[in-house]
Amino acid sequence: MFDIAIIGAGISGCSSAYFLTQSGLSVALIDESGIAAGGSGAAGAFVSPKFVKSGPVKDVSEAAFTYAMQFYKEHFSDATKFSELLHLANSELSNDRVKYFKEHTTFTQANTNEECFNLLTPYAKEFEHITLKECALVDSHKVCQGLAKDATFFKLHVNSVRYENGLYDVEGIEAKKVILTTGAHKHLVNMPYFTPRAIFGHRINIKTSTHNPVNIHQFVSISKSIDDDIIAIGATHDVHYNLLESDVAYDYEAGRAELLQRAQKSIALKDIEVLEDHIGMRSASIDHLPLVGAVVDAKKTVEKLPEILRGKKYNADEYEYFNNLYTINGVGGYGFVLGPYLAQILCDHIVSNEVIDTRLLPSRFLRRYIKKEFL
Repeated sequence: MFDIAIIGAGISGCSSAYFLTQSGLSVALIDESGIAAGGSGAAGAFVSPKFVKSGPVKDVSEAAFTYAMQFYKEHFSDATKFSELLHLANSELSNDRVKYFKEHTTFTQANTNEECFNLLTPYAKEFEHITLKECALVDSHKVCQGLAKDATFFKLHVNSVRYENGLYDVEGIEAKKVILTTGAHKHLVNMPYFTPRAIFGHRINIKTSTHNPVNIHQFVSISKSIDDDIIAIGATHDVHYNLLESDVAYDYEAGRAELLQRAQKSIALKDIEVLEDHIGMRSASIDHLPLVGAVVDAKKTVEKLPEILRGKKYNADEYEYFNNLYTINGVGGYGFVLGPYLAQILCDHIVSNEVIDTRLLPSRFLRRYIKKEFL
């Protein structure tokens, strides 16, 4: 018997386990493959803001970035490498965004590192760029293992969750509440209003004689040199390949070649030896904002509020919800930025009934779904 069962042991699930166990709750953390065995383990695990001009995506991204940087400093300094970040535009459109961000950001900027700038290709130098004083790269496995240390981990495939007599049964594990942090995997409850955009990610660690002094983001993410001669190169890319559904095996050789080709559009890398491959799926939402909060029961909501099918608007608190069922999803390639921030928000909601920003609630997609399907 647990207070809460969390299904999915990526950064969102492990972060949730951390805050909930810190609050004194007993937590079962469940994953069929292991802790950080999927998209989180494959992530480059860069901690940086999104370089957008304005709006809720900017607000959430920057709040999460600020929170994450402080969180990793306080709790996981041994698993975090802090660095300047050289962010370059990669198209004419993003030139405007980077220029605007550079002129308006409140984050501390630094002079462009001369050693790094000299590594850039002439092509890369054509684009707008900004250097932030401090960003980070975290050890994804070490961080997730540390976050989950006070939870009870079960390596288990979950086919369904069943609610009866005030308790959830998750493949024989009983819990009062359930949090779904399943990312791009299929939903375990009926959530027709949210179809995650499953995006494939690939990261390689390479050994190279090229010394890179700072993290670089342009066509791919390129880490500063680790242990003198190891660099991580990663990208959330190839929206057409779904590792979870495809019968075609992933072509590692082609994936490595693409990552290296894209990296070398930014900097010249010499004497390259690929050491490791990490692949996984990330889940994003259509409005580029993550989801955190209670899960709407669409069927019961329509039964209770039939006029919603004819366009009548209702407040989200009038909807019907699954009992004690929550989710964090749609973090895309920013899991290690958003994970701790969203998990703290959800923990505060569960433990202290703190209100969640309506822009982040899963319920925001229900009207959009009904409008598309029925109106």
